[in-house]
Amino acid sequence: MKSLKRLFVSFLTMFLLVYGSVHLFVWWRLVHPLMLTGWTVWIMRAAFALLFVSFPVIHLALRQENGWLVSAANFVSAVWMGMIVYLVLVTVGYDLLRLISWGAIPGGRVMTATVTGVAVAITIYGLVEAHSIGVTRLTVRMANLPGPLEGMRIAQVSDVHMGLIVRGCRLEKIVTMVNELQPDLIVITGDLVDAEPSHMEEMIPALRRLQSKYGVFAVTGNHEFFAGVERAQEFIERAGVTMLRNRWVTVNGGLQLIGRDDVIAASITGKPVPTFDEIMQGFDRTKPTILLYHTPATTLAELESRGIGLQLSGHTHKGQLWPFNFIVRRVFQTPYGLFTNSNATIYVSRGTGTWGPPMRVLARPEIALVTLTASA
Repeated sequence: MKSLKRLFVSFLTMFLLVYGSVHLFVWWRLVHPLMLTGWTVWIMRAAFALLFVSFPVIHLALRQENGWLVSAANFVSAVWMGMIVYLVLVTVGYDLLRLISWGAIPGGRVMTATVTGVAVAITIYGLVEAHSIGVTRLTVRMANLPGPLEGMRIAQVSDVHMGLIVRGCRLEKIVTMVNELQPDLIVITGDLVDAEPSHMEEMIPALRRLQSKYGVFAVTGNHEFFAGVERAQEFIERAGVTMLRNRWVTVNGGLQLIGRDDVIAASITGKPVPTFDEIMQGFDRTKPTILLYHTPATTLAELESRGIGLQLSGHTHKGQLWPFNFIVRRVFQTPYGLFTNSNATIYVSRGTGTWGPPMRVLARPEIALVTLTASA
């Protein structure tokens, strides 16, 4: 718990410094040029202060509340968090255009109106894209796939982030889409829950509706640990989902399915996560094997050396809001999408839900449908 508290304090401190600086920048570049006076400037100051503190306050003091007022306030503060990103980016872009044009493009109130309008348009687009869940269909070759497993279809759901923003109705939509795909197997690669344990009850009826021949399996993500991993596991398993925590099982008589806790587990629990060698005791390298691992922290070479043909991951959201996808690409060797060599494949999902802002910009949410084949 001490490790979790230290991690939380460090994150909160950095968040408040960055978020506060962003608000000051927007005030200086977009609000100050309006030359507001009297009660209007005080209203604007109060609004900015409220928007700044609302997200951290809701997620610290009110995270276990379930009323409509808290949900509505959280939605507004989360949308603002996304919108202010584009207020900053569009402002910087506008300033560059003014610099290039030697001041021919007007500043002041014209700039404020233009930047705000563009940021609002991007925000609306992001809200729409976040609700437009797509299905990504891909075929993965596994050289040691036996005949009975040829054409096996696996539906992958990742990063739903069930909580204050993503609620039961969203999960119902995801479940309906998955069932329409008629998969043989369903896997959930972490962050099914967010960090609000009081909302976990909502997901049980929806998850119980998931249908597949060989069941539903899940692994932990970092947010299961933030929410309390034992409590999260309890709710997930009550919904009929099998949690694979540092163990493996055999599915359909021949497919080996490995689940490993997220990389953050040791930092939060203070206990070391079992090594792959420890998890894979009794493992048969001649059989096709899939690893479920939330954060894409492995490489194709590592998978190949262990006899693992496919890894399914999530976590990165493809950055969720452009241009954060470029940061993700710098941090992870396999940031999003499909990566393969002759004997191993990694697929990193863009995720199905959202974290923070209920928006996605050029990072459409997805359900992946993976078809296994032995053919080249």
